[in-house]
Amino acid sequence: MRHLRINLATWVPIFFIILYLLPLGLRDLWSPDELRYAEISREMVSSGDWVVPRFNDLRYFEKPVMGYWMNAVSQLIFGETNFAVRAASAFSALGAAFCIFLLLARFASRPVAWLSSGIYLSMFMVSGVGTYSVLDSMLNLWLTASFTAFYFAIRSEELRQRAKYYGLAGFYCGCAVLTKGFLALALPVLVVVPYMFWDKQFKTILKWGWWVMLLAVLVCLPWGLAIHAAEPDYWHYFFWIEHIQRFAADNAQHSAPMWYYLPFLAAGVLPWLFWSPSAISHLKGQMHSPLLRYALLWAILPLLFFSMAKGKLATYILPIMAPLAILFAFGIQQAFAKSCKGLTWGSWLNAILFALLAVTTLVLHYTGKLPLDAEEAYRPWLLFSIFAFWSAMAFLAIKATSLNGKVASYMLMPLGLFMLAWATFPNVSIYSKMPAKFMQQISHLVEPNTVLVADYPDTMSAFN
Repeated sequence: MRHLRINLATWVPIFFIILYLLPLGLRDLWSPDELRYAEISREMVSSGDWVVPRFNDLRYFEKPVMGYWMNAVSQLIFGETNFAVRAASAFSALGAAFCIFLLLARFASRPVAWLSSGIYLSMFMVSGVGTYSVLDSMLNLWLTASFTAFYFAIRSEELRQRAKYYGLAGFYCGCAVLTKGFLALALPVLVVVPYMFWDKQFKTILKWGWWVMLLAVLVCLPWGLAIHAAEPDYWHYFFWIEHIQRFAADNAQHSAPMWYYLPFLAAGVLPWLFWSPSAISHLKGQMHSPLLRYALLWAILPLLFFSMAKGKLATYILPIMAPLAILFAFGIQQAFAKSCKGLTWGSWLNAILFALLAVTTLVLHYTGKLPLDAEEAYRPWLLFSIFAFWSAMAFLAIKATSLNGKVASYMLMPLGLFMLAWATFPNVSIYSKMPAKFMQQISHLVEPNTVLVADYPDTMSAFN
């Protein structure tokens, strides 16, 4: 890639196919999330009941219905396959990248739009969640779409355009609520209101806020009434248990300290973490841009909000990856234009670190520090290959003379990880977290009236 001319407009779609679509069917479904979401959607298709989610024929009230609908439609199109189970997450990641592209193509330039979209799709958290069947990627699609629509509305001068984009923002907010609940409304409000104060457009909030809320309510109302008619206790459970107790109660689910997200944030933006100091330092002279101020609030305020909540999960901060990709794109472009040595030094650090990880993997293996059986000796070599490939891409980025060449090299870094990482897990993890192989081994014992009862310690003891 040193002398090869890279066109990001061509490379980003190809990259999505390689990193997102190709691996979707390679590995078995992961327990418990992927198995649960696959089965809920399968039962929805099988029963024809698209109102009440059910898991093993039991009512499942943990989330609203939009994510299950998206998974169910995927199964209708692609069949009952692992690819179908994960496809909605993958295409949601692509949809969010497309929103970023539209935003920057309109208010910046096409080169920075493609750059930001490529950065976003290759972020570790985005690609990890986008190739895994959970609802977070789908929620992030609707949130990114709503943030994009809000900014289009704020910057529109014609009344008709403002009405259209605020209406779209309300529609997307409604879809976000139907995907994961009322907290989906909190994030746009948390960002848009302070931005409009900063931009001296306070009266606009009063003028258009009702329109946004009306569209959001209209999107949610049909299913809200239908689920209430079918299951009158749904809203009590969903609002009190899944919202108040999960996020604010002293015994909140997944309780964690305020600093919990910092290591996940650093890991989530890999491989771009190594360029982030240079990118951030080159944003200082660009903060006069309304778009960058908007992206800054979009990144910081949700992070603070989730950090203050008692209940925490790493995937909750997925919505801040889009604005970080925007900020990184502007900063990296400026750093390269000014021949900043920080990009080169970051790439050297990147290359050396992952080369050390590759060597350390083999050292641990041959000193007996890894919990592997004799037939698993190939697994450390796979992990070595993943780390070595990452290091090689970092070295290639150093040698590349064009920004697009450097960016393409960085985008390729996670490829080995998402293609092969699942095959590096030891058997003890595969049997417990990817049970398809175990189910195949006992399938000859299962008859139509057989009842299967999971007992983790006894199940695992059969393989130890």
